[in-house]
Amino acid sequence: MLKLHGIWVRSIILKKEDLDLVEANQLEDLQQILTQVNLAHDADDTQLVEGYAWVFKDASHLFLDCSTSQEVWHGVCSWLGIPVMARNTSLADLIMYLCFALEWRKAGNINYSVLRMAVPMFGRAIRMVYQEVNENKYVSNWIGEVFKDVETEKKRLISNRDLVRVRLEATDHKTDMVSDDVFLWLKEADILIPEVENLTLQVRRRQWNEFRKLLKKITTLNMKCDFQPFSIPIPSLEHFSSGNIVSFKSREKASDQLLVALQDDNSSIIGLYGRQGSGKTTLVKAMGEKVKFLKMFSKVVFATVSQNLNIRTMQEEIADSLDIRFDKNSEAGRARRIFSTIESMIRPILVIFDDVQVKFDPEDVGVPCKSNRCKILVTARCQQECDLMYCQRDVQLDPLSKEEAWILFEKHSGIHDEDCSSSPDLSNVAREVAFECEGVPRLIKDVASSLRNKPIDEWKASLDSLKHSMAKWQIFLSFRGEDTRYAFTGSLYQSLRQGGFKTFMDDGGLETGDQISPSLLNAIEASRLSIIVLSENYANSTWCLDELVKILECKKLKNQLVWPIFYKVDPSDIRHMRKCYGKDMARHENRFGNDSERVQKWKSALVEVCNLSGMAYSIGYEYEFIQKIVEHANDIRSRLQIRNI
Repeated sequence: MLKLHGIWVRSIILKKEDLDLVEANQLEDLQQILTQVNLAHDADDTQLVEGYAWVFKDASHLFLDCSTSQEVWHGVCSWLGIPVMARNTSLADLIMYLCFALEWRKAGNINYSVLRMAVPMFGRAIRMVYQEVNENKYVSNWIGEVFKDVETEKKRLISNRDLVRVRLEATDHKTDMVSDDVFLWLKEADILIPEVENLTLQVRRRQWNEFRKLLKKITTLNMKCDFQPFSIPIPSLEHFSSGNIVSFKSREKASDQLLVALQDDNSSIIGLYGRQGSGKTTLVKAMGEKVKFLKMFSKVVFATVSQNLNIRTMQEEIADSLDIRFDKNSEAGRARRIFSTIESMIRPILVIFDDVQVKFDPEDVGVPCKSNRCKILVTARCQQECDLMYCQRDVQLDPLSKEEAWILFEKHSGIHDEDCSSSPDLSNVAREVAFECEGVPRLIKDVASSLRNKPIDEWKASLDSLKHSMAKWQIFLSFRGEDTRYAFTGSLYQSLRQGGFKTFMDDGGLETGDQISPSLLNAIEASRLSIIVLSENYANSTWCLDELVKILECKKLKNQLVWPIFYKVDPSDIRHMRKCYGKDMARHENRFGNDSERVQKWKSALVEVCNLSGMAYSIGYEYEFIQKIVEHANDIRSRLQIRNI
């Protein structure tokens, strides 16, 4: 009976798994245990003492193997289901003494006097447990309330974080810059939320003070989520250029593409290309101010390259911007000094190389090409020059649309001023003049300013000059040399020359490397009409394909005329990449990669040229076919006029 009673007493104690779950009746049960132990001592009832010894013996395996008083106390506390609070060595020694007495009994050496001394000692231990539970009931309740508050604030923080993320995603980052405080708040929230969620019940018992600190941190963070302001408008390009750029769609488009490229971690060298006078320099300078405003770069360094490459001059420009004083005079020594300075920068910088016309290695100047401390922005007149610099991203600066060109022309010519509107024909002539400037901002400004307050006769003379001075060649011939140079194309060139057309034909110099020569690109740009002789091996040449891309680019940007001649090839085979054209493009894909931007442009150009109105030759007298081409050119001679034919 006493044995069963002892097991019942132990079960009462073991039920106390969580300090917060102690109820009033359990406190009473603990009080009953204390009373029974005291009675056993007062009555000197060895039989009752032996009964309680069974209670202790049943649990002794939990702590008999402990080697230190601290481990003993932890074992007892684990058995009783209480947190380790108010631990002291003397109590641990008492429990250990009791365990030692039980071991005697276990070995058959019954010593009731020892047990009689041990039981009241254990009674003292239970009394302390009772006092701890009773006295810390308030603390436990307080911890529970704090825990509830933490849970409430945590849920509120998660809700606030999600709302901030939604608002962040809804922000148009092209027009608005989100406050740095928003990103710092989100970072802190993302750290704090898992910290709260990872707290266990055991941690809550032993580190309730940390709960109080967490509650304060979460509450404070929740109070800081009302951002004022959340974001601010990003000023226009016109603002960053000090009024030198009008915020036209064509400029904004290039600006947006540059911003995306500059934010791309995989792009260390970015190219901006466009015609001379298109406003590349003005745009990149404005972009430099914009990225500093957006805090993307700490500094923006500008260096002019041009056709006469001078490494020392570029080094001096960069050194002046970075406050570098050279201790060595050699180009290599200067380059090392610039390189080490950039690499030691805390925040990245942007280096702009303007007007690149020849290939060079930025590291010869001292600018690292693959570094998280630096990005390079290159301006050039054509995409091929960007390719020479191994740009990972290219952005094209389109000419102004007719509407944009007219707005800019009006601004600088004063065409609507009263003294300039006396002639009814002036407005019409002015529009023609503006459109002949081919959307080039610098030319529009120069021409418009020169004609301000001038009589209509000077406007008409300027119009006539523009119509004939923008092109150097009337006709440009694009062809595959090994196919037609000494046959069809040679005969066509001779007939066009005899017909009085100033025609450009490559002189037959050897093709070196993969890049088309700058002289050919300039000739294409300076021509009124391009005739493309698409022969069997045309797509075999990367030069021919680059020519084709450039010609179609000039068609779009300069309204250049383009005539495809399908010489002994079927246009559908070109359009669908079959036969020799399919084989050649497959070879280019293997060499440059399926996803190569250059190869994709070649494919698109071949498809586009097949959709243009052209002429086809398969069989018959070639001279008769050539004569038809010359006659067709004569029909549009007025559109091919240039000055000094």
